[in-house]
Amino acid sequence: MLNRAQAPWDHLLVLLGEMHVTFEQFLSFLCDEERLLGAMDRQGVADMADKKEQSLVEMSRYEKQVGMAIHQLAGPEHRGKVDMWLKQLRHPQAMKARTIFHELIGLTQKIQAQGRKNEILIRRMQCVVREAINLIYTGLGTGPVYQGSGVLKFSAAPSSVSFHG
Repeated sequence: MLNRAQAPWDHLLVLLGEMHVTFEQFLSFLCDEERLLGAMDRQGVADMADKKEQSLVEMSRYEKQVGMAIHQLAGPEHRGKVDMWLKQLRHPQAMKARTIFHELIGLTQKIQAQGRKNEILIRRMQCVVREAINLIYTGLGTGPVYQGSGVLKFSAAPSSVSFHG
């Protein structure tokens, strides 16, 4: 028979385990996204954004559930001091929970680092696209020039082919 005092701890450990899996999955999505960004796979990046968004919703849900489970076990006085509270307890489940918390912190740091790498790749892609657009507008000719009459005059684009008519 399950001890009633044991049930909240078991529930917390299950939630933390599921949260850990969700964080690992999100990190995996970010690594896949890095590969897709490098290949400039627009559709793949868009699909990955949907997966990441769903994963973020799950992460938020687990964060709330874990917060409620900890509140049930520790009470409101230990809010924000979970690591210290778990460290003081000699309960075997508390030690397991603390280990998972530290693993989650490590995963969070990896997620942040991978997110920064992806952000750099995205900014690089934005610069490449911006420069390509600038090249189209200004690099192929001198650009459109408004005449005093209000007419827009386009200069001839430089070319290796000359048409005579």
